[in-house]
Amino acid sequence: MKKILMCAALAVAAFNAQAGLFVNNNLACDISLDVYASEPGAPTCTHYVWFKVPAGNSVAYNNTGSLTAAGFVWRDAALGPLTPLPISNAGIWDAASLDHYPTTPEVGRPGACAPGIISTGTWASCPSYTLTWTALGGNNVLVEVNP
Repeated sequence: MKKILMCAALAVAAFNAQAGLFVNNNLACDISLDVYASEPGAPTCTHYVWFKVPAGNSVAYNNTGSLTAAGFVWRDAALGPLTPLPISNAGIWDAASLDHYPTTPEVGRPGACAPGIISTGTWASCPSYTLTWTALGGNNVLVEVNP
C-alpha cells in the first residue's frame, strides 16, 4: 500500500514539476547523497550539491533552483567544493551518488557522467545498497536507495 501511495504522489508531483528530483531512502540509516546537474545546452555534470536523506524517508525538489532556495549551495564540479556555482531553475538532473565528490557518480541519465542507472555498494555502517536512477519523463527523476 505504501508503494502505491508513493507512486500516486510521485505522479501528481511529476506532472507539476519543471524538472523534479524525488529521492527515496529505504535504508535503515541516514544517507548523504551527491547530486550532479547542468544548465541546458552546457556540458553535463558541471554542478554538484550534497544533502542528507534520513533513514526510511523521501525528499523531493521541484527543480535545480529549489535546492538553492532550501539553503544548499551548488558547487563547481571542475573546481571543487570551495567554488560555489549557481544554477538556474531550468537545470537538468544528470547523476547521483553515495560515493562522494570527486569520485565518478554512480548512477545517472544516459549520456551524462555516470556509467549506468543501477549501482550497488555499501554505505558507512548500513547494509549493502542498490542505487537506482529512473527517468519519469519531462526531466523528472526518481533516485531510490534500497537495501
